[in-house]
Amino acid sequence: MLKRFLPLVLLFLACLMLTGCTEVIDLTENETRLIAEYAGEMLLKYNPNYNDKLSEGDKIETEMEEEALEDEMNEPQTTEALPEENLGDTEATTEADTQEDNFVDSNIDGSDEDGVVDEQTSEEVSAGVSDIAQILGVEGVSITYKDYVVTDHYPATDEEGQFLSLDAAEGYQLLVLRFDVSNGTQDDINVSLLDKDVDYKLVCNSKNAAKPMLTILLNDLGTMQTTLSNGETQEGVLVFQISEDMKSKLQSMDLKVNYNNQENIITIL
Repeated sequence: MLKRFLPLVLLFLACLMLTGCTEVIDLTENETRLIAEYAGEMLLKYNPNYNDKLSEGDKIETEMEEEALEDEMNEPQTTEALPEENLGDTEATTEADTQEDNFVDSNIDGSDEDGVVDEQTSEEVSAGVSDIAQILGVEGVSITYKDYVVTDHYPATDEEGQFLSLDAAEGYQLLVLRFDVSNGTQDDINVSLLDKDVDYKLVCNSKNAAKPMLTILLNDLGTMQTTLSNGETQEGVLVFQISEDMKSKLQSMDLKVNYNNQENIITIL
């Protein structure tokens, strides 16, 4: 089709170049080519038999994109639900944690809202061993309960003989369990309780329970490291905080010593 109209275009251009009264316009080869291309495009644009493949391809691609977007918008939204068994496990765990927090605290409070000590299930309970050294497997040493004191301040001394004082929090008093740590051999013995994974728990009136305070006392049974000479006895302690009301309500006290999944009960009161 282009070849059919090309002679006409060239004739039209020749007429333009030769038309004029006094002046002839000289066109460069590039200008002549541009004019020919423009004239050819105009002829093709108004030719009903010409099909622009590039424009048709763009139109089809646009229609496909619009159709895909419409399908995506019409697709139903789904929400992934948690399995019912998982929800049940979460609820059970939360309830168990709450019950644990109700009765195990760092302090012993005598109010009626205190929880009841839980029953033992997976641990073997024994009330026959009262020597903590025997429970922990420390040979040549005995750690036996001596007495307890309730006080606002607990005095102690460090290695250099400097005086140390442990003070109770406001509204509480210190309940200090005191033990005899003795060397029963003829040799010096190094005693180290710091590396023992032992859990102490004091139960008062069979329902109020607390774990011992973390202290800097050198004779704290939770961190005690010392050397005992032949026949020497030193004092070891476990310190708890007890509310001022609880002191007058004490009827019984038991120290639970849990080591290697075995729990031993030492009667205090």
